[in-house]
Amino acid sequence: MRTIDFVAKEMGRRKWKAAAGISCILLGISIFVAAQTTNEALYEKTKEQLLRFGANIIVQPKDEPFDAYSGSPGGSATLPEIYVNRIQNIEHSGMLVAVSPKLYERFEVGDVNLLVVGVTDDERQAKPWWMINKMVVTDEFPRGKQVLLGHYAGAHLGAVSPIKLDGETFAVTGVLDETGSADDFAAFVPLDVLQELTDNRRMVNLIEVSTSCIACPEMNLYDFVDEIDAALPDDAKVIAVKQIAEAQMGTLTKIGDFTRIISIVVLCLGAFLMMNYMSSSVSERRREIGILLAIGMDAGKIYKVFISKALILGVVGGLVGYAVGTLISMVAGPQIADTPVSPIFQLLPYSVVISTVICVISSILPARRATRLDPVEALREV
Repeated sequence: MRTIDFVAKEMGRRKWKAAAGISCILLGISIFVAAQTTNEALYEKTKEQLLRFGANIIVQPKDEPFDAYSGSPGGSATLPEIYVNRIQNIEHSGMLVAVSPKLYERFEVGDVNLLVVGVTDDERQAKPWWMINKMVVTDEFPRGKQVLLGHYAGAHLGAVSPIKLDGETFAVTGVLDETGSADDFAAFVPLDVLQELTDNRRMVNLIEVSTSCIACPEMNLYDFVDEIDAALPDDAKVIAVKQIAEAQMGTLTKIGDFTRIISIVVLCLGAFLMMNYMSSSVSERRREIGILLAIGMDAGKIYKVFISKALILGVVGGLVGYAVGTLISMVAGPQIADTPVSPIFQLLPYSVVISTVICVISSILPARRATRLDPVEALREV
């Protein structure tokens, strides 16, 4: 009789014992899959929320750092706008969320000294929290001779429309809801319009870069800074916004570390349960093993029987564990991550391989103990 036939027949006669063996490894694999699947959704949700902190990389003039709060007196501290294209063409450009160039200038509007910021469409991508009456900014984003006012700028000006900047008339498209940032005190116009108005054509004061590569496996945020720096001339200084960068990377790293710890613990638990199961199986079948040895069955074949059984339990446990773990994550995950959780099909082969390896390794010692039984001593047991 082939080893696989022997194992199949034995497991068929002891269905409940086989189910108990599968459940030992299923527990660990299902929790492993549920943790990994939920963590993926939580990771992406957390990363999305962290990116709302704002730009995590700033490009500014090297020798004359620009003060975004005071504005740009006389058009000083500028960089060529062409640097935006260089940033957008870096090797890992697919990880760019927004590249937002800005030009700053102050204007006297009535009795208000107004900070005006020239922006492009990427500003909406960089600042998804911009809202008007709790609705995301869409048609209110300035075009041509239009201006969008920050919360307090609008309050100081009384949201008067139109307003004049250096003799040019601008229609007010709206007043932003309070953001709690410097944006509340500024007004926003199209970048090209402000460049022409201030005679700073194709020049900007700084470039804000938002990247989704916060704690990527292949590179972290500081590697991304180095890549942008290498793509720009020496007159540009590329820096990570340290508080944002450290908060983003630290949070995501902790999430990943916590999930890995959980996975290691539950897999070790599964291995421990499987070793106990196989040891119990050997103890319960000492008399049968003794008979097989007494009638001349080779010890190596008995060893193969136990390892083959472990392989079957591992494959089945991995498949069922993946299904159960995925189901758990899809039901309970949204309550934890506050976002829909989708299956990660790439985890299926990992689940089967991990489950099989654990089962085989956990079965080696019990299987060796079975092959070393003394047939005479085993047959004496009732």
